[in-house]
Amino acid sequence: MAGGKETPRQKMIGMMYLVLTALLALNISKEVLNGFVKVENSLQDTQHTLKGKVSETLTTLEVKYAQNKEKVGPFMDKAREVRGRSDNLVNYITQLKGRCMATSEGKYDEELANDFANFIGKDETGMDTTISLAVIEKKDEYQELTAFMVGSEPQNPKYDENDPWGATALRKNLEAYRDYLKGVKLVDSQGTPRELPEYIKVQLDERFTFENEIEDGKEVLWEAANFYDVPLAAVMPLMSKMIVDVQDAQEDVLSWLLGGIEAKSYKFTDLKPLVVPESNYILRGDSFRADVLLAAYDATNAPEIYIDGTKWDGRDSSLLAYEGLEGLTIGSDGMGKLRIPTRGMNLGEMNFKGLIRFQGPDGNIEPYSFYTPTITVAEPALVVSPTKMNVFYRGVPNPVEVSVPGVPQDKIDVRIDGGHKISKQPDGSYVVEPSSNSSVREANITVSAELPDGSKKTLPAKNFRVKRIPDPVAFWTGKKPTDKGITKAEVLSFAPVAARMEGFDFDVQVRVKSFTLKISKDGAFSDLPSGNNRITPDQQEALKRVRRGNVIYLEDILVSMPDGTERDLPPMKLKITG
Repeated sequence: MAGGKETPRQKMIGMMYLVLTALLALNISKEVLNGFVKVENSLQDTQHTLKGKVSETLTTLEVKYAQNKEKVGPFMDKAREVRGRSDNLVNYITQLKGRCMATSEGKYDEELANDFANFIGKDETGMDTTISLAVIEKKDEYQELTAFMVGSEPQNPKYDENDPWGATALRKNLEAYRDYLKGVKLVDSQGTPRELPEYIKVQLDERFTFENEIEDGKEVLWEAANFYDVPLAAVMPLMSKMIVDVQDAQEDVLSWLLGGIEAKSYKFTDLKPLVVPESNYILRGDSFRADVLLAAYDATNAPEIYIDGTKWDGRDSSLLAYEGLEGLTIGSDGMGKLRIPTRGMNLGEMNFKGLIRFQGPDGNIEPYSFYTPTITVAEPALVVSPTKMNVFYRGVPNPVEVSVPGVPQDKIDVRIDGGHKISKQPDGSYVVEPSSNSSVREANITVSAELPDGSKKTLPAKNFRVKRIPDPVAFWTGKKPTDKGITKAEVLSFAPVAARMEGFDFDVQVRVKSFTLKISKDGAFSDLPSGNNRITPDQQEALKRVRRGNVIYLEDILVSMPDGTERDLPPMKLKITG
């Protein structure tokens, strides 16, 4: 979700899209598909909001044009040109969305121009749009959609200059629009050349970037990453986001044109209420704390903003030596876009020091120091609670991750009841060792978190079941109880009898303590015991004499388990097949 002045709503939609896209790699469930429907609906709501903002800006320009055609004329002409290019691109993307829907539903024929018409219409505001994704039956369809948008070769997407319907054509249209906006310029009524500010050009590059992506460790083209084997439910919100980006870019340029008319008349072009929170993570029971202020900014007189990328020591209050530092990108809302990568940083709380340089009314540059609110750097964590799998096993170390979003690891206290043990590891994870008492079948983990004001809050306990390790499976010469036959050559390998934990994710080693070899030959049975896992000399002699059709039994297989118990495993019956 690159570039521009994203609202909290847009950021939330973007996060939902990223999470749902990640879930696609796991399973295209009904819930995931419905999640994409919600994202699509939210993005269409955002389109209406942005259309209203664009209409409001254009109306203001029209009013000013009516009042002073000579002064406003160059700005109005350019605004109408930008609106036309933007409307054409939005209509193109909408048409492409309709064709994608028709393709996935099996109702699109390239030779029939109106084949997709049933998927496109006008909403209550008169805006061109596609039908709701919710009514599409094949939301998870991707094969026909991939063929339509990319073709069969992800590293060589289809493209025909005479066919505008495809992923590469879409990218080229968006790139052409970006380059057109970056080249917007005019000469005002005083003969002064006006060119789009650099910060808006940077935003356009960030918003309309189509770089190759990395999937499964391999570099893939943008077209393949976004449209190859991607279901319709994910493609529709992606293309709706493109429409939002076009509307956002259009509004940025129109706002610059409007601001240019009065650039010499006002010291500040707008006022903006700001809420600066102490923390974005609030635990229930704590208080939300923030500074609220009214900020003024001038979109035509962008400040220079610098930030020291090293952690502020909390003592040095001198002006930041900004020489050699790269200034922040300034958005059309007058705000510097601060981004401090946390890769390689220590975990915990920290502040950063910065400097704003702004041209005052007298033309002189005034410096202003500032410090960021306290931020907390923590490891990223996905909290998933499989309620049917919350189990600890006796006799093995059970690794667990414990974290409280927004609270550093050194500010939480983790405990467990029932006579069980929990210990913190050097990497910050924990290991649970259940009690050996078989009558204790539950464990509750409780966490106390220290809040920013120093108080402590105990979070609700997490309940786990405590179970014994599942039974292992006996193995002999590569055979297990479900096998029925064995060759004489395999028998004469005299391999020891072993036991393994099949389908058990823990690294558990079990040992066979004893077993009995029984051989059926000519209607008679001979029982030969072994006091360990190895074939005894007597057993070897007996096995040498078996022939095709004889039956070998391994019975009374006793194994010792890590939890201190001993278990009898099911017998093995193997017939000599050759």
